Amino acid sequence: MSGIYGFWKPGLGIDKYEEDTNKLMLWNRAYGNEEEDIYKGEDLCLGCCSEKLSVRANRSNPVLKRKQKYAVIDALLYNRDELQQKGQFADGLSDEELLFSYMERFGMNALKDVNGDFCGAIYDMEKKTVTLFRDHMGIRPLFYYSNEECVIFSTDMRGLLAMNQVDVAINEKWLWGNITGDASMGTENTEFAHIHCVKPATYMIFEYTNERMQVEKTKYWQLGKRKIRLSSEKDYIERLRELITDSVKRRLDAVSGQIGAELSGGLDSGIIDILIHRLGRECTYFSWSASPQEIPFAEYDERIVIEDICKQEDITCNYAKLSSNFDEESIISKKMKQMGIELKMSEDNAKKFVFPPYVNTLPICKTGDFIHKSGARVVFTGHGGDEGVSHRCNPYELFYHKEYIPYLQYMWTSTKGGKNRIYNTFLRCKKNLLSTRKTLRNPYIGVFAVKELLNNDFFEKYDKDPKPSLSFAYDPKAYIQVGGSRNRLDVVALLGAYSGVRYIMPYLDYRVIDYAVSIPRYMYLKNQKNRYIFREAFKDIMPESLYTLDRKEDNSWNNLERKPQKEEDYLEQKKMVADMLDREYWSKYLNWETIDQWVGRKLHEADATFDKGMLICLSNCNKIQNIIERSRAVNI
Repeated sequence: MSGIYGFWKPGLGIDKYEEDTNKLMLWNRAYGNEEEDIYKGEDLCLGCCSEKLSVRANRSNPVLKRKQKYAVIDALLYNRDELQQKGQFADGLSDEELLFSYMERFGMNALKDVNGDFCGAIYDMEKKTVTLFRDHMGIRPLFYYSNEECVIFSTDMRGLLAMNQVDVAINEKWLWGNITGDASMGTENTEFAHIHCVKPATYMIFEYTNERMQVEKTKYWQLGKRKIRLSSEKDYIERLRELITDSVKRRLDAVSGQIGAELSGGLDSGIIDILIHRLGRECTYFSWSASPQEIPFAEYDERIVIEDICKQEDITCNYAKLSSNFDEESIISKKMKQMGIELKMSEDNAKKFVFPPYVNTLPICKTGDFIHKSGARVVFTGHGGDEGVSHRCNPYELFYHKEYIPYLQYMWTSTKGGKNRIYNTFLRCKKNLLSTRKTLRNPYIGVFAVKELLNNDFFEKYDKDPKPSLSFAYDPKAYIQVGGSRNRLDVVALLGAYSGVRYIMPYLDYRVIDYAVSIPRYMYLKNQKNRYIFREAFKDIMPESLYTLDRKEDNSWNNLERKPQKEEDYLEQKKMVADMLDREYWSKYLNWETIDQWVGRKLHEADATFDKGMLICLSNCNKIQNIIERSRAVNI
């Protein structure tokens, strides 16, 4: 795990930017604390804070040099032997050196055959170019800022926000979407108008010509480019199991020592954890749920499945503490203090730890903290499963993908045993193709949308823009291609680094996800079973409660008795959130009349959803304001 950063300012020199260089280093230090290195040229800076996760490879200098090229790379490779054999490279190269050598030998487009989580930057002294690149699914983050004069990049976005020369104007489309219920970011946009992500499966070549910075983007791999058709259902099932098992094994082989894994009561993490145990690796298993000793079991409780997995595999699950919080001894607190960030433990976590607005899953920090303190440096997670690999299929998906016969067969079997079966099948098809289709294809609006919060002029400016549909339910390929996996990827990269671990995602092995979205869709909906192929692929190693699982509660907190919030505390909370915002700055976007009325209004049950939406949206605005101010105020 490494944090990489740098900037290129042709003709401007870098001597006067030493403070900016130090800020970039500080914000990337949490991603790798074993060794730091900076290369400074006349108008170029490349830096890396590195850490190694495997004893298989020798350490390399964090800044790499080969002929007339310098590079900083963050890489964890899962097909080292294949790459090494293809290029006949020397034994013992670090993952970063091996990837750099491989790209040099076979070109940037050869990244399509690299199985790994990686990103990097290469400066070519001869061609006078800077190339940024990223792995197939965008697992490793890489943010950049560019204008006519320069390009700046960083693993941690706050490194860019800390630089006074970076334009941190808010991305108005993000703000509009966040408040109106469409929080989709795409694959390269951020909350800031001029800060972007390198797209997954893409490399970007920056070249300074005619006294201005220009960029050329090239996509080296495309998800689901061709359909996969095998001769039998058995072949489909066996191939999926083979790919997933191999993905887990490759990732286990790539890291040394003890490991950790999330264990929820769902199919995705459950299968990964069972495979980890059966592949013979010592592992610390952790659940976001509280212990049954602290919260009794509830109906559809995920801990019932967790206990069944633990009993079957003879493993132990460590549950979250009900009263746990981030104190002075938490890893994230220590890392922030090492950077010179003053922590006020009374502040809410997002403000205290300078979190960007997309962070909304703080249990990730608690997972990472526990697992790191147990001696592990990586966490295996089931993220990416339900995006495509263990996909929940709606019958409309079959029709949408022109699998008409399987669609009719499924709808026919859904009426088995009923009277007037032909007529009932027709009614079900009609409902699915009319009302269900309309729901899925119509623009998706989140439940906490609060359009009244926006200034009228600002709202009308963006309301005419097309809004995305909920393709998650009927077209996983499209969902992934528009950035559906991204939010969780950004979160675990950041919070994992600040909790001392790296998250590993076997389902996002490009071979696995590509296979899953390319096979016939009816393999996911058959015999009245959803997620059919995934269940059948691992049926023999699942406990019955996992195989038949249809739904589960979220971490079982629904069985926790909650005390009603006092009226005065509720009003004070609303006032505090509103008072945090700079009225003059936000008046361009927000309707302060609506906000002031809301602050003074007492709680009514009918307003609960609206109130929660207001709190979420105003809190996200506060995070934007806070992250800029605190990133730039970091003590060098």
